[in-house]
Amino acid sequence: MEKKSQKPIRVRIAEKLIKDQQELDHLAVQVSLGKAEMSDEFKKAKADLKKSIQELKLELTHELKETEVFIKNNLEKIEEHLDEDVTYSKEAFETQKKNIVNAINDAKKSIKNSPQTKRTNQLFNAISQKSKLQLELLEKNISGKKVELTQEYKNSMEAATEKFKEFASKLDEEKEQATEKLDNFKKEVSQSYKHLKKAFKSI
Repeated sequence: MEKKSQKPIRVRIAEKLIKDQQELDHLAVQVSLGKAEMSDEFKKAKADLKKSIQELKLELTHELKETEVFIKNNLEKIEEHLDEDVTYSKEAFETQKKNIVNAINDAKKSIKNSPQTKRTNQLFNAISQKSKLQLELLEKNISGKKVELTQEYKNSMEAATEKFKEFASKLDEEKEQATEKLDNFKKEVSQSYKHLKKAFKSI
């Protein structure tokens, strides 16, 4: 079995958020320039999510004291939808997007409601936020909507970058802290994602 990273989970999440923001910005630029190949980008988005689900499962094996079948089943439902072959029509994409998002929401609810998964819940939040933004942008692309990177988009992305790097630098040398610290971290992540959502809403 793959070994769990020795870095505190909050440090890993902060690093992931910086990487995710950069990848989302790159995708937005490619779409705005008309250089995004829909089938390739959709496959990549699904592959990214599947890899993240595998990492999440590994995290859960270390966090759960006993197997919670409903969490495992919900994560597997996401993977099942990701493995489905689709023709890259607007209708097929919208159907699969809806199925993936619904499965993500079900998994998110089951993880959030488990008293054993307070740390993993933060990781899954980051995973789900990125995937939903990717799918929303690709939906605009396949629908033929013009994607233009407005000044508001650029300002919001810069604000997100600054916020992500700010709390990542605080955590870089930090050891794992008590659970209550996760609540403050959750608020910081939420505030940062507001900038990303605002950026994507503006295009």
